[in-house]
Amino acid sequence: MTRLSVRRRVRLLAVATATAAALLAAGGVPASAEPATSRVSPDTPTASVNVPAPGPGVAAKTTSSPSFAGTGTPTRSRDRAVDEGAPGTNSIIGADQRYRINPTTGFPYRAVALITFSGGRCTGWFYGPDVVGTAGHCLHSGGSGGSWSTNVVVYPGYNGSGGAPYGSCTAKSLHSVVGWTTNANHEFDYGTVKLNCRLGDTVGWFGYWWQAASLNGLPTRACGYPGDKPLEQWCGDLDEGVQATVVNSTTEKVYYRNDTVGGNSGGPVHYNRSGCGECVMAYHGYGGNPNSGKRITEGVFANMQYWTSLP
Repeated sequence: MTRLSVRRRVRLLAVATATAAALLAAGGVPASAEPATSRVSPDTPTASVNVPAPGPGVAAKTTSSPSFAGTGTPTRSRDRAVDEGAPGTNSIIGADQRYRINPTTGFPYRAVALITFSGGRCTGWFYGPDVVGTAGHCLHSGGSGGSWSTNVVVYPGYNGSGGAPYGSCTAKSLHSVVGWTTNANHEFDYGTVKLNCRLGDTVGWFGYWWQAASLNGLPTRACGYPGDKPLEQWCGDLDEGVQATVVNSTTEKVYYRNDTVGGNSGGPVHYNRSGCGECVMAYHGYGGNPNSGKRITEGVFANMQYWTSLP
């Protein structure tokens, strides 16, 4: 290596350091932030509005966050949602073994939410007082040329013709990660709606957890608002008549044979876990045989805690 190339490397390093310092000094995660380097972690948060930046990355001190049942007191007025349609893959594997949840005021069903937005609808799940997890593709169309969803409204425990027993709440901000909003990578198809209210105090919220080891064999349940039903909540926890389980898990994904239909996207894949309660391991995302969802990893767990902490 020549002396000139060494000097050039030093100058380039100085420029890069100065640029990074300027970005940190500016603070926040800008709404249009789309990192230009492939070395940025795909779990780097993105947002529809300017929000405070996360603190320095540190290893998670815990592997789970417990569920909370909430007060469960319904409101007197019942908001009504408009069905915007639910495109997606119908994945009824064998006989349809889904069952309707009615009423939806019991826990954890009241913490499962119908999410509507201009042009579509999805499923979400409360994991804190004012945060609702869902699929990234419900919040952003994916890729650097994509756009954020508009007119997002969340209806916890929506019950078909019975309406919304807990009312509704609009979005304060929408959140996902570089892996989805820049790269449209299905392995990072997850996000969060930050709400303008604290409905979670009433409806409660799911716990969530991660582990690096295989999830194969764990029981699975998938609840949500499938497009073939009139805004009703349906669940599935059987696979050919027996308890459905994780049939495969990779570093970023979880695979299972619970029946789902377009509209279930973003719903919780969960089971009752000791010390966590109704605990989510994945965000449902894609139909098939088997179906699949975004696994909650250490990085996802950290982002969920970050989004919960935002004002």
